[in-house]
Amino acid sequence: FLFFFKFAIKIFYRKLLQTKGIEMRFRIKFSLKGNRQTLPLNYRYPVSSWIYKVLASADKEFTNILHNHGYKLNDGKTFKLFTFSNLQFPRNTWKLIPKSDRISVWSRNAYLQVSFLLPEQYEKFVSGLFCDQKVRIADEISGIDAEISQIEAMKTVLPETKTQIIRSLTPIVLGITEKDKKHEQYASPLLAEYKELFINNLLQKHEVSGKTLEEKKDIDFKVKELHRNKSGKPKTELQTIKAHTQQQTKIKGWYYDFELTAPDELIKTGLSAGFGSMNSLGFGFCEIINDSKYHK
Repeated sequence: FLFFFKFAIKIFYRKLLQTKGIEMRFRIKFSLKGNRQTLPLNYRYPVSSWIYKVLASADKEFTNILHNHGYKLNDGKTFKLFTFSNLQFPRNTWKLIPKSDRISVWSRNAYLQVSFLLPEQYEKFVSGLFCDQKVRIADEISGIDAEISQIEAMKTVLPETKTQIIRSLTPIVLGITEKDKKHEQYASPLLAEYKELFINNLLQKHEVSGKTLEEKKDIDFKVKELHRNKSGKPKTELQTIKAHTQQQTKIKGWYYDFELTAPDELIKTGLSAGFGSMNSLGFGFCEIINDSKYHK
């Protein structure tokens, strides 16, 4: 009996991942004790690992499919269709520790948005998994402890126009293969090929989520403005994954505002699963903006 039960669960989750996905975004509030704790600056991998751990608390088969297989194209390329924002702390409750890869935190609250592309009927199921969770976000050296005190479902309402202005809240990552380079390089938004890379990546995500587009020729993408740091240079982020281990790697992404002309369902795919690559590590988390400077 146990064998057939596990087999039925396995089939159930495979069908879940074959179901057409919709946007599912949550805002999570964490409670901290207020004492000083030290968060690694490279916290994206620990947060991603924690999200997988939460999903595993429901059923390991579901998490294994999401982690090892994700949504798969015919050519074998897979996408894990979720992403998350930067951790947010109230003003004057944190600071970067000079000459280190650490953040000193003494806040009593923290916030994180997590977005999935999963069937709508599983919204309460997924949000329930995160309720009352204890969290440790840490690497090999230090981390912070917190508890989830609130989780709120969020809905994105697109303005009634086919062209949307979108802002990256976490870096957008895209790779490009160059003839003289052994490994894939991280593409700058200023590259001539960037538009094609961006649109193809988004269309592939849409395809693996079980959706189809009747018309693709009118899709357009344009970088409106690169975000700048204090020195005026384009704002990028070089995040170390699995920091302080033998497996550590570095990922580079860019912050910018962009204009996307596409059907609503394709735009929502990007808002749910993330734009660009490496989304399950918290890259490509974006939001619709209504900045007057772009609508003159």
